[in-house]
Amino acid sequence: MAFIIKGLVTGVIAGFICGLCGMGGGSLIVPAIVHAFRMPMKQAIGTSLFVIVFSATASLIKYARSKQVETKLAFFIVPSGMVGAQTGVLLTSRMPETAVKYIFIILVTLLGIRMLVQPGDNDTCEKTDYNKALAVLIGLFAGFVSGLCGVGGAVMIIPLLYIFLKVPMHACIGTSLIAIFFNSLSGSIGYIIREYVDFRIGIVLAIGSTIAAPLGAKLSIKTPRGKLKRMFAIILILSGLSILFR
Repeated sequence: MAFIIKGLVTGVIAGFICGLCGMGGGSLIVPAIVHAFRMPMKQAIGTSLFVIVFSATASLIKYARSKQVETKLAFFIVPSGMVGAQTGVLLTSRMPETAVKYIFIILVTLLGIRMLVQPGDNDTCEKTDYNKALAVLIGLFAGFVSGLCGVGGAVMIIPLLYIFLKVPMHACIGTSLIAIFFNSLSGSIGYIIREYVDFRIGIVLAIGSTIAAPLGAKLSIKTPRGKLKRMFAIILILSGLSILFR
């Protein structure tokens, strides 16, 4: 019973953050799995990606209904993201456990700091014709990060879309969820093949995240983006640093 309660609570928190901030929640799920279930880092990453498939789907439905998804842009980001995710999975499977752990710590902590100091949002841009080559590169890099560290990839996709392609913030979040879904699906398949996914824990987490994700998305639509960005940046930094105390 304690196992189910821990899994549901962790899944609910991760799913809510996924819907709230447009993030897959892997930066929270990975350290939570490591601490709560004493799972090895590689298996925690694989299980995280499995859970993110469900939380991203639930969140995406909510954003799509609000017409905040750039489907044409996603067409270029998603395929390159899936290739990048498999590359990240391959690299992780061949790296020592300690190396994966510290790459995760450094990456999510620096990304959290970057988000925290990034200037406030400005959604005045209404572009629909984006640089396709740059979109492919963004997807490739975000997918690689997803497979390497077990995060959905939005920690890279959202700021890159906003800064370099000038995509409005709402559309950044909605579009990133499409990429998160496919990156996580691609990455989790790679980890399943290598037997790095704990389905018993993953299914319980997925149930909690699927329930909470739409609630987070609903609140996100009503909350200023600057406040959401600062809040998640702090969570990102803390979750990365928490792995140091494992």
